Amino acid sequence: MTILIAIATAAFFIYTAWYGSYPALVQRSILLGAAMCLVFLGRLQSIPADGVKNKALSLALYLAALCSVVTLGFIVVNFQAIAESSGFFGQTEVVLATIMIVTLLFATWLSFGPALPIIAICFLLYALFGREMPDILSHRGLKWSSLAAGNFLTTKGVLGVPLGVVADVVLYFLLFSSFLAATGASDTFVRLSQLMVGRMRGGPAKIAVVGSGLLGSISGSAVANVAASGTFTIPMMKRVGYSPKFAGAVEAVASSGSQLMPPVMGAAVFIMADMLQVGYGTIILAALFPAMIYYLNLFLIVDLEAGKRGLRGLDSFEKAKARELLKDSGYLLAPLAVLFGMVMMQYSPRYAALLSLALLLALNMLQSRHRLSFRAMVNALVDGMTSVAPVAVAVAVAGIVVGVVETTGLGLNLTTIMTQVAENSLLLLLILTMVSSIVLGMGLPTVACYIILALIIAPVMVRLGVPPLAAHMFVFYFGTLSAITPPVALASFTAAGIAGAAPLGTSFTSLQIALPAFLMPYIFVYQPGLLFQGDVLALIVPLFNAAIAVVGLSAATVGYFRGPVGLFRRALFLFGALMAFAPDHLTDLLGALLIALSIGIGEFKRRRSALSSATTL
Repeated sequence: MTILIAIATAAFFIYTAWYGSYPALVQRSILLGAAMCLVFLGRLQSIPADGVKNKALSLALYLAALCSVVTLGFIVVNFQAIAESSGFFGQTEVVLATIMIVTLLFATWLSFGPALPIIAICFLLYALFGREMPDILSHRGLKWSSLAAGNFLTTKGVLGVPLGVVADVVLYFLLFSSFLAATGASDTFVRLSQLMVGRMRGGPAKIAVVGSGLLGSISGSAVANVAASGTFTIPMMKRVGYSPKFAGAVEAVASSGSQLMPPVMGAAVFIMADMLQVGYGTIILAALFPAMIYYLNLFLIVDLEAGKRGLRGLDSFEKAKARELLKDSGYLLAPLAVLFGMVMMQYSPRYAALLSLALLLALNMLQSRHRLSFRAMVNALVDGMTSVAPVAVAVAVAGIVVGVVETTGLGLNLTTIMTQVAENSLLLLLILTMVSSIVLGMGLPTVACYIILALIIAPVMVRLGVPPLAAHMFVFYFGTLSAITPPVALASFTAAGIAGAAPLGTSFTSLQIALPAFLMPYIFVYQPGLLFQGDVLALIVPLFNAAIAVVGLSAATVGYFRGPVGLFRRALFLFGALMAFAPDHLTDLLGALLIALSIGIGEFKRRRSALSSATTL
């Protein structure tokens, strides 16, 4: 049944992408109904057949899947009558709406745990009991009939814009990613990274950095990226001498950057483009340079750690093997290049994803040794739709929050509160936003975390003078980094399991080596040129400062730069890096001088030591 639902849904959306979509309510209802069924039926497959409790849970899941089909099928069948109702709905619609909301919350709980459903319930209670709220949060209150039907039968709730973005864009990118993975893209990216950096000192860790960046640029999921590439890179890092904790942390940080690295970056950026009313190419261009700095920092960390430990790279045999294997699958890079190029040329993201998928399948058919069988293609299609399902239910629940914020005026009230709390201090507001993003991101998928904060906090940042793109990227960045932030760090915990290290220790190590990533958003808020907003000089200055700061922080973190770094020099590196991150040109210059001074002291000591050794001989 799962296979049939996945294939039928994928076929419907591919057909409507080429020949024209149905009205928004119909398209989104079909997607959400299929997604909820896939969630429930997918969970059924993991339940043992024996036991009273297991049978009761299986029955509940079957009933929930049936409710999904009935409630959302009602919209598809009665769309015309709903469109002509002018917002006046009967008792049948209210009952079906109630069933759908409960079923949706259940599906979200199965996919992501209780955090997101609890948040949605709190917003529903706020909408119902607005009269009892404190003055600054009070509103007239809504009746359950209008609240439920409004969330169920309009595009201002569950079936709102966030779900529309998944139906119109995200679904096609995830299908492309699924087929790319089925053809062996993960191995190709690892082989490519072996050729690029495998022979360098600490090569396996650099393979993790480069490979995870390449793989993440199409997967858009930190945990999935850890699971895909970590099983290969983490044991290899441990084999050459990295500690299990450090190996797991490197993979977690590298994989968490997957949602920050173009061209896919996860579902949230598609919703960001819709909210900001800009092209998707504008978003990925803005994200490109911060992502490059993110991976530059990680590359330097593993390089300095390798120098500190005296670690080697891969041997010639391993690299020759990688070169030979890459010859057979290098063609997989072509569809990704086409996808990136089409998006940058302002083609529709949906069209770009479908055309890249068609090119991928055509190239694969020409490769007799690696040609996908019919069963493999069906499995890729099912895997793609299975990955769409949790995203769809998450954004649908987030749509409840969107609907409540819009209908109650909560957004304006919270904007007023946040402005008063920050007392017109942008820095204080940014710190509060960072904490809120990380805390929400611990319990929510990135896309839901971004939607909530973009509605509530981003407008306050804009009011205080932050460019809209920088404000939205700020909350998106910190929602993403929650994957490596203790105490709940899903990417770090997954990597720790593969590495055989303590989960909490791995997450703290991840936090330590990713410190520049936590400072990066402050740079592009104060200097939005880093997001490619403005002229070339506006980009070069913060980019140069960020690169200098990353060098200083990496050396301070590891305690090594062309030799061991003592406490005094580490302090120079640290303070120099923090000053280089600051938006003032004077502090930038002073920071660069401090870092240069620390490097100069080290070179002086190294040469004096070498001269002393030569004299002794």
